[in-house]
Amino acid sequence: MENKPLFFISCPIDTYSGYGARSRDLVRAIIQLDKYNVQIIPQMWGNTPWNFINDNPEWEFLNKHLWAQPQLPKQPEIWMQITIPSEFQPIGKYNIGVTAGIETTVSPGDWIEGCNRMNLILGSSKHTIDVLKNSKWEKRDKQTNQSQGTLEWNGENEIIFEGVNTDVYKPVKSTFDLFCFI
Repeated sequence: MENKPLFFISCPIDTYSGYGARSRDLVRAIIQLDKYNVQIIPQMWGNTPWNFINDNPEWEFLNKHLWAQPQLPKQPEIWMQITIPSEFQPIGKYNIGVTAGIETTVSPGDWIEGCNRMNLILGSSKHTIDVLKNSKWEKRDKQTNQSQGTLEWNGENEIIFEGVNTDVYKPVKSTFDLFCFI
């Protein structure tokens, strides 16, 4: 493990939330690559219940990756945050923000600023990425109210494929199938 690049991931991995499920799936995939020394900094997600990992034995392998120290041992080669963009902070040598984004037509200015702090944004849909890229705000000085230009994001991005585990979820015949005609 010592020779592998240090990859810290800050996320709500141990919560019973949609972002918790997203975190577990993404972190598992990164661990399975076996290319990184993966360390996870568990975060809360609002008031959602905690302790998903211990309540679900198939996820207990994550416990050995949980970071419980108050400080990082060094600057990680890769830093990832799975949260809303306004919370993104660049801590690693390379910084990745992961967000479900917003299912509306304009992102708030602080979300655009958060995206601009990262090297790469992973979004959950083309719509999410398009809204982040197309949102533009006039930035103003807080004291003088003078325009400081346009706040926009044009950074690197990818859309995360989300699927299902077909070992767990199998196709079944539904009553709806009986009413479908070709």
